[in-house]
Amino acid sequence: MSSVAERIDDPLLCVVHIGRGERITGLLAELLNPVNSESFHEYRLPAKADVELHYHDYDEYWLFTAGCPKVTLRLPTGITKTIQLEAGDMVACVRGVEHTLWADHELVYFQFSSVLDGSERHGHLIRSDSA
Repeated sequence: MSSVAERIDDPLLCVVHIGRGERITGLLAELLNPVNSESFHEYRLPAKADVELHYHDYDEYWLFTAGCPKVTLRLPTGITKTIQLEAGDMVACVRGVEHTLWADHELVYFQFSSVLDGSERHGHLIRSDSA
């Protein structure tokens, strides 16, 4: 059985430039589970924080309000892209897509996730073939 993330052929599908008027549409909208409104919170990531490349069994969203992070997204196929983002950009990390972010300054963003059905593993999940 294939994972939802295996339906993606370009990791940049997960990036939405909301500040430029983009919206979630098409394949991305089809792949994402409904948002858990109770998970919505503001997060502050300290400058130069080391966030391991990881994935989740649920969808995770980052909507940046301050800062310009470098975000790396890696598909199960190994296709990897790193993109420089800015305030107003959002990453919709589809379950199974590995992701990390980094900045030399504090980042401020809203973080939230999809509704859980109870079968998901919690925390950062690491693929053994990720280096």
